[in-house]
Amino acid sequence: MNEEWALFIRKDFFMTEKNTIMERLFHTLDEKAKSLNEENGQSFIENLGLAMEDIYTNKRDLLEQATLQDRRKAFQFAYLSLMQEENIQANHQITPDSIGLILGFLVQRFMQDKEEMHVVDIASGAGHLSASVKEVLSDTTIMHHLIEVDPVLSRVSVHLANFLEIPFDVYPQDAIMPLPLEEADVVIGDFPIGYYPVDERSKEMKLGFEEGHSYSHYLLIEQAMNALKGAGYAFLVVPSDIFTGDKVKQLEKFIATETEMQAFLNLPTTLFKNEKARKSILILQKKQPQETKPVEVFLANIPDFKNPQQFQGFISELNQWMVTNHTKN
Repeated sequence: MNEEWALFIRKDFFMTEKNTIMERLFHTLDEKAKSLNEENGQSFIENLGLAMEDIYTNKRDLLEQATLQDRRKAFQFAYLSLMQEENIQANHQITPDSIGLILGFLVQRFMQDKEEMHVVDIASGAGHLSASVKEVLSDTTIMHHLIEVDPVLSRVSVHLANFLEIPFDVYPQDAIMPLPLEEADVVIGDFPIGYYPVDERSKEMKLGFEEGHSYSHYLLIEQAMNALKGAGYAFLVVPSDIFTGDKVKQLEKFIATETEMQAFLNLPTTLFKNEKARKSILILQKKQPQETKPVEVFLANIPDFKNPQQFQGFISELNQWMVTNHTKN
């Protein structure tokens, strides 16, 4: 668990007075999920989904007082609270909004305030990354598809969509298998790290290894490109050390051949418990003849969000890079 999350899970927050709508909503969710757990013995995550559905159905007065941000934050805090009650596997951890909101800002900046777009979230987990991105793009009409193989997480993301009252279409399937979707303008993802067990499928893909299991995060990068329209963009949360290791030449060749790499942005170290756990945002554009062109890759460290002056400096650098490399569509 990263350090920022540890800060969120302070007992004093969870014992606060139920003053704001967000706090009231959080406490209602938290208490309902825990009481359901005592009744039915299902996992806390599963019961958080049922608790959201209960509020959506039976506590409309409370829900309708809450903004999208209130609802999403209440869900995030409830999820973090439940992580204190049971050990959650790494791939069940949600993407914190500190990452999701910056990724949403980057989508907004690259898409240049496009009024409508089709977004696909690959390996979408409980849907919190998509919810954070939608919060940033609140004025944009989005056709939003989520792909998640884990049945518990895909069910939670359906409940979350109802709770937030935003239209997610959730596909409960393996994101590395062929996708039953129209090509998207934007692909987002916070990719699980590890090996993909279905070697038959890996061998059909350019980033599959000839021997042994392939890296799931490599295959998901390839799937992101498969899911995009020509000249579409992928905004992917990946390990900061992804361009190291003995298989990296295969990845570099794929990126050089199939994409125009745009940016590699290291997330603040304060979000992670150590350097090994650090993640970055990789931005790729799918190559399209006569439309896309090589750019000077924007390499930067995203400053700590708690330092507004440094963060403003990063925004200024990004804006200058956009002016140099991308004219408005």
